[in-house]
Amino acid sequence: MKRKTLVILALSGGFAVLVGVALWREFQRDAVQIRHSISGTLDYDSALSAAGVGDIVRTDRVALILVDMNTRQPVAIKFESPLVPPMNFRIGQEDARDGKPLDGRYELVAITDKDGEVFKRVPGEVFGRAERQVALGDEQVQVVLNQPFRGTLFNEAPGAAGVPGAGPAAGDEAGPPERTISGTVRAAASLAGSVAASDRLIVLLFDPELGRPAAVRIVPQARLPQPFSISLPPGQPLKAGYSLRIITDKDGNPFGAAPGEIVGRSAGLVAPGTHGLDFVLDQPYQR
Repeated sequence: MKRKTLVILALSGGFAVLVGVALWREFQRDAVQIRHSISGTLDYDSALSAAGVGDIVRTDRVALILVDMNTRQPVAIKFESPLVPPMNFRIGQEDARDGKPLDGRYELVAITDKDGEVFKRVPGEVFGRAERQVALGDEQVQVVLNQPFRGTLFNEAPGAAGVPGAGPAAGDEAGPPERTISGTVRAAASLAGSVAASDRLIVLLFDPELGRPAAVRIVPQARLPQPFSISLPPGQPLKAGYSLRIITDKDGNPFGAAPGEIVGRSAGLVAPGTHGLDFVLDQPYQR
């Protein structure tokens, strides 16, 4: 056999080996991704448009949210844009809040977003959920956007306790003084230039024992220094103190960190009923 032929065969064999290794590694990556995520199809019920209670336009995005059924709080969120149903989706460990491990079964909901504020109701926004609870590794999950969005993760009547975007904890009116923490929020002089008029403020009260938000409030515009207040939802047992965190939000994703966002964290626990608090945003926000 000619030397040239042997060289060609050797090169072909080497190339085949490289392709095989690449395909095997890709298969392994896909297998790992499947184990750590939930995937399926998102669709839209056109009857909502026909009834005039919902619509989807090309500027809409959709928020996919995993909700802990015990705490009724989001544990992972992922935004998809543009929204062109039917479409495939994937959400998983890489989308978890604060990188905390996902373990167990969750409610999967989807909310369309027209104005950059996921939990604020806007005419035409719609809502859907998976028919069953989901866990990491689940595939072929179907979610249909088939209800007008009413302002909560479970699409209950507005004002449901403990759900971000509902009731006084996230609305424009403070609750009873004894359930409210208020004061003035400002930026440290070295970071004030990072705040734009288009930024939002995300105000959060964290339960010190459970390590999750007990109340969330979204302020549409950051005009620092400015007054702020946040109230614990009605019916929620009061604790002696809560950790207060306020973040500027530039990209409409309160669970992510965008360049230029800043944060302040209370040095200790703040008691409900505290008023006149001087709160400083003094650090770049990083997850």
